[in-house]
Amino acid sequence: MADIIITITHGDPATGILTMTNGPTTNVDQGDQVTWVIAAGSGVAAITGIVEKPMSFDLFNPDPKQLPNSTSWQGTVNPNIGDGQEETYSINWTTAGTGWLGKDGAGQPKSFDPKIQIKA
Repeated sequence: MADIIITITHGDPATGILTMTNGPTTNVDQGDQVTWVIAAGSGVAAITGIVEKPMSFDLFNPDPKQLPNSTSWQGTVNPNIGDGQEETYSINWTTAGTGWLGKDGAGQPKSFDPKIQIKA
């Protein structure tokens, strides 16, 4: 079991695409703890949800949730699932800005769909 840190380094306010340290696909092992962290200056104000896509395999048990008093989210990969399983999920997030909410594009809801997969 390992601690996997996925750092969000950039959020594109036009497309919703997130740039993450592990790329759009993260490889994990059963029982790994995955933490999503927002880097300063990334353009991402907050993660508002991390949810599996419909008809996708559910890798997390329990599902990811926001850490108390933090902008980071964390989930644990189900230790009882088989190799090679894959989950497509959505990171729902809001844009950051430099001033008043909405005046410079801040607070706009966005979504990005990366993948998590169990190493074969």
